[in-house]
Amino acid sequence: MPIPEKDIKKLWGLAAGRCSRPGCEQECIRFLDANDPTVIGEMAHVIAKQPGGPRGQAEGGADSYENLILLCPTHHTEIDKAPEGTFTVELIHQWKAAHEDRVSRAFQSPRQPDKKTLGVTIARLLITNKATWTQYGPDSDEAQRNPLSNSAQIWGLRKLDTVVPNNRKIIGLIQQNQDLVDLADYPVCAAFIEHAEGFERNCYTRTEGVPRFPPAFEQLVNRYAGL
Repeated sequence: MPIPEKDIKKLWGLAAGRCSRPGCEQECIRFLDANDPTVIGEMAHVIAKQPGGPRGQAEGGADSYENLILLCPTHHTEIDKAPEGTFTVELIHQWKAAHEDRVSRAFQSPRQPDKKTLGVTIARLLITNKATWTQYGPDSDEAQRNPLSNSAQIWGLRKLDTVVPNNRKIIGLIQQNQDLVDLADYPVCAAFIEHAEGFERNCYTRTEGVPRFPPAFEQLVNRYAGL
């Protein structure tokens, strides 16, 4: 049986699409060709599926988030080819937990000194999200030109490793710097938060009625940033 989609999404999202080996954090999608990116990330079993595999146990390991870690090909090979006992089940779980904790802490948004700096900081995140959507989203040129390309797969992963984390950072920036947002502008910020939270839910479980991105939010951010 293949790994369930919900487990793939959870693993990829919580790892922010990066290798979980301490000191690596290599992006698990390589953009050697912008029109045909390559997924290099590998979902490694902590406990092998077969009893005789790396870190194998009598009952075998499950195809579940709890028994998987996202790694680059080099470090997947490293843990599986090393002498038995070099990389224990406990150690690999520690790697995974520490990496996901680093990713989570990266969403914590700092205080901004003024409204313009807040606007510029959010604008950079929105620009990155928009570029990702334009390049890989369902309305991208590649998706329209070649419906059989890997665009849908790449978009599914880029939502989790780029757009969702950036949206979380933006929500954190709004909440941490509410005093810099004019009261009249806060409904627009609230509309973005509703969109971002619905978008994230929909990434994991198909959800109807998710609010679309409010263009007024981008206009507000650009105004604050002086763009």
